Amino acid sequence: MASIKKLVELDYPTELVTEPVLSHMIKKYDVNVNLRRASITKGFGYVQMQIEGEEQEVKKALADLTGKGIDVHPIEKDVLES
Repeated sequence: MASIKKLVELDYPTELVTEPVLSHMIKKYDVNVNLRRASITKGFGYVQMQIEGEEQEVKKALADLTGKGIDVHPIEKDVLES
């Protein structure tokens, strides 16, 4: 299967802001993550990242985040590379 890259935006619910969600995801699935932008406060978490790996692993990793209550949105245009 082919390796893919996706740019996504994550919006965390308050109760997950202090949890190592991305660290657990990286260990559970064979994916690489490149954080592009983030803003974390006590009540809110926002992350823009690139995720790369085999297509099935990326899909499972993003579905896992969604299942935890994190809103995952695709980013169509990368402002850092335009």
